[in-house]
Amino acid sequence: MKYDKLTMSAGPAEIHPRVSKAAAEPILYHYDPAFKQLHHGVEEKLKKLFLTSNDIIIMQGEAILGLEAAAFSCIRPGDTCLNLVTGVFGKWFEDFIHMYGGKVVEIRKDYNSSITPEEVRSAFEKNPDIKLMSVVHSETPSGTINPINELCPIAKEYGAITLVDSVSGVAGSEVRTDEWGIDICITGPQKCIGAMPGLSLMAVSPDAWQRIAASNPARNTFLSMLDWKEKWLTHGAFPYTPSVSLIYALNAALDMIFEEGLEAVWKRHGDCARACRAGLKAMGLSLWPESEFIATDCCTAFKIPEAIESASFIEHLRETYGVVISPGYGELNGALLRIGHMGHTAKPMPVMTALTFVGKALRDRGFPAKIGDGLEAALSELY
Repeated sequence: MKYDKLTMSAGPAEIHPRVSKAAAEPILYHYDPAFKQLHHGVEEKLKKLFLTSNDIIIMQGEAILGLEAAAFSCIRPGDTCLNLVTGVFGKWFEDFIHMYGGKVVEIRKDYNSSITPEEVRSAFEKNPDIKLMSVVHSETPSGTINPINELCPIAKEYGAITLVDSVSGVAGSEVRTDEWGIDICITGPQKCIGAMPGLSLMAVSPDAWQRIAASNPARNTFLSMLDWKEKWLTHGAFPYTPSVSLIYALNAALDMIFEEGLEAVWKRHGDCARACRAGLKAMGLSLWPESEFIATDCCTAFKIPEAIESASFIEHLRETYGVVISPGYGELNGALLRIGHMGHTAKPMPVMTALTFVGKALRDRGFPAKIGDGLEAALSELY
């Protein structure tokens, strides 16, 4: 028997019907005063989400556009950049640094670990010419998190610009952009915010704008952050046609977050993450992160039991029980599996359902998952 699918992937996440309905509203001309007012309103809501008084720009492309735009705008040939690597996405950012002529100083840890403040301070002491520090806050492929609240203030002490990839962190866990000294914070709507992919949401500090202006990046290109600042934020003219329907959806998702309360949303994600981890451990599985202290709240990564092949297991789970989860990504493919719990799916019912059928699918493949124990452990974290 075929069932409706429950998407518990590591993103994009399932979205609430209210968000889908908003996206289906009639298209407004992007210079219609009503749309311009809506766009400005979304920017103000994003300031509340990022906990910032800095400028907000919304670039028209999935969050990788924002990450490359930040590198393009800030890095010039010969600049020394400190890149913190604890996973696939952290390592990939080095491609952008090299692309725009930067010299990389790398702190690399195992992909089940996180960076320490001592390591960052040491790197700055040894390389006082570092101009930019880049770090992934929530490494979705690894299910881990870096302590940006401790790392970014160190970079600011040494006069560096801080660039934080929090694509799967913002809304799912605490992010205090101004308080923590984050100059460019980038997220996407398709993870814990609970909307669909296609936008880069960026908070940009005065220090970052000063650095960008001094770097003198090319203009009139889709990657130009300065075009958004000078054309839209200053003169009210969009440099390119905005993604109208995606702005509608984002607006609805943000309204839902603030109706619930931002701290309540953080707590809901944290509760569901703890429940998922507890459930998997009680079933007899091992978590991927070396410590739960560094486990992200957007998804739970766990090691694949021996003799179970990742791709066929995921297909069996999807086709037999209607639950969709994610494999490992990049070089972690085949080493781990990931259950997402973000946005609309960061709730007890989806998490309990996912645990039930992951356990059943594991039993089907010969692993003696203790489903009852897992559900009891998860419930104890939730209620």
